[in-house]
Amino acid sequence: SPNIARHFIYQDKGVILGHMAMVRFYEDAWLIHHHAARRHALNKAGLVVLDQIGRFSYDAYRLFSMHMNYLICYYRPDNKFPSRVFGGLAAHINNSRGCSLDPFAFLKVDNPKGHPPQLPPDWKLSPSTLVDLEELTDFYDQTSGGLALRALDLEAGVWNSNALSVEYRSHGFTREKHHFSLIHDGCLLAFFIVTVSDIGLNLSDLTNCIKVIILDQEALPPERLYEALAAIRAKLNQPAMPVLLYPVSYADSRSIPYTKQYILWTLRTHGQSDKYFQYLNRLLRIS
Repeated sequence: SPNIARHFIYQDKGVILGHMAMVRFYEDAWLIHHHAARRHALNKAGLVVLDQIGRFSYDAYRLFSMHMNYLICYYRPDNKFPSRVFGGLAAHINNSRGCSLDPFAFLKVDNPKGHPPQLPPDWKLSPSTLVDLEELTDFYDQTSGGLALRALDLEAGVWNSNALSVEYRSHGFTREKHHFSLIHDGCLLAFFIVTVSDIGLNLSDLTNCIKVIILDQEALPPERLYEALAAIRAKLNQPAMPVLLYPVSYADSRSIPYTKQYILWTLRTHGQSDKYFQYLNRLLRIS
């Protein structure tokens, strides 16, 4: 299915030493994933498949049919190789509108036994509106100023499009996206982005998960957040969905336990591809 997925390998004498893949999981963004290499060839194999993806992207992003305005990936900040490559590229570009990094806390919330807890009557969880999206955009621009919302289809005109989901279904795959807002006293406190995918596309629990962006850390008690998450999982019949929470400072300040952090790396292909190659070529020479 070349319109939604591509694979790249590095092999020597018939032995596969490295692999990386891309999946178009958002309307105009391709997700780089499954970056794997044999330990003895980690640096070279990893950089070679990255170079392959870079060359393919450089040739493809100008084609409207490829819908490749952005490249994204998730990586652990304590993982040295992607931190050096993706984090290093962000530092090299040094412009959050060209390449941005957004940290998320990763947590798994156990389902309550019996009936899920209910939100109090004066709290409302409902499908998001365009007004909610505009408020989310203002918040994100002030706190990050990056590209994540644009890459994740959170822009007017595309945020409710189902064209990509229809294309997935035509290939026999599942890809769904839902948005919910948590409101109290007329104020938007949290925005939820829920993506649902097949197990074969559930990449480290990052494409079948709930992303939640907290807009007001002081006004949202953790118990209300847990109740909203339980309601969303029940509504979508997805009992085991993990959570990516932004900003991480909310989890830290409210003592919400999380197992790890992920950095969402976002690159704007238009205007930044040359810098991608400059930086990658430097790493290839060093290695």
